[in-house]
Amino acid sequence: MTRRFPESAPNIAALASAIADPRRVMICAILLDGRAWTLTELSRALSIPMSSMSEHADVLIDHGVLVERREGRHRYVQIASTDVADWLEHTGALAGESMTSAPTLAAKTRDRQLIEARTCYRHIAGRFGTQLFSALMQREWIDPSLTITESGRAGLAEAFGLEVGQPSASSRPLVRRCLDWTERRSHLGGRLGDDICSTFFDRGWILRRPHSRALTITADGRDRLDWVFSAQRDHL
Repeated sequence: MTRRFPESAPNIAALASAIADPRRVMICAILLDGRAWTLTELSRALSIPMSSMSEHADVLIDHGVLVERREGRHRYVQIASTDVADWLEHTGALAGESMTSAPTLAAKTRDRQLIEARTCYRHIAGRFGTQLFSALMQREWIDPSLTITESGRAGLAEAFGLEVGQPSASSRPLVRRCLDWTERRSHLGGRLGDDICSTFFDRGWILRRPHSRALTITADGRDRLDWVFSAQRDHL
């Protein structure tokens, strides 16, 4: 018999049940690199049997956390939307603790790399991401109301070759805070966060680490960003 309540409310329990299994959390964590993965790739990366992987993927798809597409015999899955990615990252920050990784040097190395720099769907997270957001704020390229200033438009163009247009009709904000699950403070989200991440990849300033959403900041990237981060060092 279906339980009835005196008034309606969002069925948060149904959505939360989709990530109530640690294996499904790990699937989502890997997919926060913003790319589509095959179930075979996920199975190998997480050491989950294919039969179980398919079942977990079905649960996440049925609840709107993931979307899938099929190409030939391959089944690809990815995070359903930016809103879902933001929800996952924010929920991770609210969780207050991390699931225990394997007691191996390789696992500890991967954890350290994720903390240092990683993708949060389509923008940059981790210590590197929060430092970048802080530096942009301290340079007053972004003001406290999360508006890009005139000096910010000029600075972003000079530093990154990024032309920032006027606010569009898109429902996504140009600049938003995204609570970082490892740093417990905000990194840069919104369309500007997406554009900066994409630009950094295109220019070779950041690279993806193999089989992970952790990032490597290249020597060219560090040289380019050093003067941007100098605002943060001056502030400290």
